[in-house]
Amino acid sequence: MLKEIRCVHFSHSEISFHSGLNVILGDDDARNSIGKSTVLMVIDFVLGGTTFLKDDAGAIRELGHHHYDFSFQFGQDRSFFSRATDTPDTVFVCDDTYARLRELPLEDYKRLLKRLYKLDGLENSFRSIVNPFARIWRKGGLEPDQPFVSVPKESSSVAIGRLIDLFGRSPDIAAERKTLEEQKERRTLINNSMNASIIPKITKTRHDENTRTIAENRVQIDQLKQGFGGALSVYESLFEESLQQKQQRKNELGGLRAELQNKVKRLEREISGITPRLTANIALVADYFPTVDIQRLEQVEAFHQKIGSIVKKELKDELAVAHAEEVATAHEIAAIDLEIQAALQAKGMPDDVFKRVFDLKEATDKAINENQHFERKIELDETIKLSNERLDLIYTRIFFDIERQINLKLRAFNSVIYGPSRASSELRIKSASSYQFTSPADTGTGKSYAGLIGFDLAMLSLTRLPLFLHDSIIYKNIEVPAIRRILRILAAVDSKQIFLSFDEAKKFGPEAELLLKQFTVLKLGHGDLLYTKDWRDQK
Repeated sequence: MLKEIRCVHFSHSEISFHSGLNVILGDDDARNSIGKSTVLMVIDFVLGGTTFLKDDAGAIRELGHHHYDFSFQFGQDRSFFSRATDTPDTVFVCDDTYARLRELPLEDYKRLLKRLYKLDGLENSFRSIVNPFARIWRKGGLEPDQPFVSVPKESSSVAIGRLIDLFGRSPDIAAERKTLEEQKERRTLINNSMNASIIPKITKTRHDENTRTIAENRVQIDQLKQGFGGALSVYESLFEESLQQKQQRKNELGGLRAELQNKVKRLEREISGITPRLTANIALVADYFPTVDIQRLEQVEAFHQKIGSIVKKELKDELAVAHAEEVATAHEIAAIDLEIQAALQAKGMPDDVFKRVFDLKEATDKAINENQHFERKIELDETIKLSNERLDLIYTRIFFDIERQINLKLRAFNSVIYGPSRASSELRIKSASSYQFTSPADTGTGKSYAGLIGFDLAMLSLTRLPLFLHDSIIYKNIEVPAIRRILRILAAVDSKQIFLSFDEAKKFGPEAELLLKQFTVLKLGHGDLLYTKDWRDQK
């Protein structure tokens, strides 16, 4: 738990904390700008937060950059640290006199807090866990209908994921969610590969056409096979590895030769079109533009002629290489043709029959390959759908359990605060991305804020949430009798920490005033401010 905070600018040089309720108490006139909210901001700052650095209260502006020394106690172990406003990304590890020993990056410090608070088993970071429950004026967390949102405009799915994590239910969905993510990654890979033409992209219509092509081609191959008679069957010859390899190589070379022929034609066009960029008659230019630098034009002309000759030579060299490659490819195609014909003649098989069967087989294989990719995609879509359905069932069970536990606590809290006849706030989680927190039968402002307090108490009781921070604004609209009962509940918390800013203690009667003073760790007032400097009346 947080044990103390010190600052040279504090009027009370040190603030000591204890387990349970810690009250920062204002005066009975409910004066503002005395430092109650700022103390909560400082607590959030030493817990790794950054909102204090926005300096809405003006502490950094008026005091200059400064630092806070603070310590934690977990069991018998005490840890000492320091964090400064001008180097907020570094936390200093200190000895018990706050002499700095070494630097700790802020992210490492937050990971250390997560371990010290025994939150290691949770997926969320330390700040993600505690941030929604630091409900401070000008920081956030004050919306009664969004009790576990960490930052403004955070998606409901992220907030719900955090809630599941706080209840220790993330492992329940981890395996299925991992499977689903892997399947979605595979689908994305398939879609990207199809869009990039790495694998064929076909529709259901094309798949049906391919299915018909496969069936028809197999019939034709069988007919050719039966019609050829008693020698080695055409179909068997087709699958003789050497013949098949030769035909495939011939097809590949045919494609390569077509590319080389196109390249030769392109190079010939480029060579015939090479001329100097500047072709105008320099003397004519001089007539129209008497001030032109003739010498400079001649230099440019000479340069472009030189460049043109260099480029033309390079293109001619490239043309000669391409032409030689095209001739060599043509010779290789002719040689393979002779080899195929000789092999087929030796088997007594006409080469036109072989080519016909080969073309049918190649078209069939292409259709089969396309259909296999399509069927894998369809199968993957179905697998993803089933995985989503399983995940939804797991979520439903988790949501029902979380709702039940929280709503039981809310009803018990409401019964103590308002009596059993008043409807309590309730949580309804509709899906992994949608929830509602409200009091359907009682939508008054005070009742809504009371529900927010009840929610935080439920989370403190039911989960590993270690603390929460409440600013006095949360309590302003709640009825006085209800506040008295709420204070008694807050005072009963002993194993975790609550940081509460509060004022107007007398307003709530002697018993409440006594209770507040009992748990007060810092008393502030008009003449007893948080800091030694007073900038309230400055313009």
